[in-house]
Amino acid sequence: MRADAVRNREKVFDEARRAVADGETGLTLNELARRAGVGVGTVYRVFPTQRAMLESVLEEAVRRLTDAAEEAHGRPDPASALVDFLRTALAAALAQPGLIDVLITGSDETESLSRAKGELVAAVSRLLGLVRPVPALTGENLLKLLCGLVHAVGEHPVERRAAAADAYLALLRGGLAPNSSVPPDA
Repeated sequence: MRADAVRNREKVFDEARRAVADGETGLTLNELARRAGVGVGTVYRVFPTQRAMLESVLEEAVRRLTDAAEEAHGRPDPASALVDFLRTALAAALAQPGLIDVLITGSDETESLSRAKGELVAAVSRLLGLVRPVPALTGENLLKLLCGLVHAVGEHPVERRAAAADAYLALLRGGLAPNSSVPPDA
């Protein structure tokens, strides 16, 4: 790739990241081109669709969640590790506009995001396997449950969101591991 093409690609990605971080998950590719100071064709070579742009920008956040699930898997108390992972995922979803939508959408436009989501589901499923909730819960279903948590916590005023997250996670933990020796509020 030519040096100017690499620079333009970086400008497009940087502007897309900035827009998504600011909550502009529906930014059009034409507007992205204008903001990045490049031609529309350049943007369409980087992102064939608006959805591909969103997926590409948020893929790294999905990979960070996979890392968090894998780290939690190695902890001695699986139930607490699961709740800590969910707390991390909840914070990430609240902080990253569009992340929850990308996580729960069944069809992805970018193959790399699809692989990243598969790795996340597998890591969460391994973590759930240690907790062995009854009835059984898959990693995919737990991520969909996370969507409900994001919505519930997001309905609270900003100053009360941390307390709401703690309360919802304690309820969820109690339901996932009712026979655990660690109290639900730990």
